[in-house]
Amino acid sequence: MKRLLPLVLLLTACSFFSKTKSTIYSLDRVPGTVVNKAGTPIAIGTVELPPGFDRKEVVVRKANSQLDIRQTQQWSATLGQLVTHTLAFDLADRLPAGMVVMPGAATPAKVRSIDVAFEEIAAGPDAKVVLDARWSGTSHEHIEVPIASLDSANVATGMSQALATLADRIIAGLR
Repeated sequence: MKRLLPLVLLLTACSFFSKTKSTIYSLDRVPGTVVNKAGTPIAIGTVELPPGFDRKEVVVRKANSQLDIRQTQQWSATLGQLVTHTLAFDLADRLPAGMVVMPGAATPAKVRSIDVAFEEIAAGPDAKVVLDARWSGTSHEHIEVPIASLDSANVATGMSQALATLADRIIAGLR
């Protein structure tokens, strides 16, 4: 029994040190043109992603309705949190100060809530990111961003660009 303990400890240590490391990705804000709009401040209300996509692992569409869930290539938070945060900051970069209520900030008495439901927000199977979303119930946006490959870094860049385009279109649609 005493001879078996060092062997068990050695095997446990080897398995601990051989674990695969994850690569972590984030979505980046993409600068845009500042639009001079006034009125009621806006806030991102709810963000709804397609089933199976609001997770930490990067997900890429494959052919035949299959998904590639990349266990060791992950987002820095769930995709829903990243989308909400990135979209809010993209909107804030494009509107005058005080026109966007940031996530986690106190909500003023008067605010226009923008709810976004994504039918699609994914890369693949072709080398592009597709974003298909309805916002505030009535506006529909379809955005395609070509990417160099389905590498997770390119997917993150393409999603960042697609969200920036969505921010531009939401601002254009504000009355």
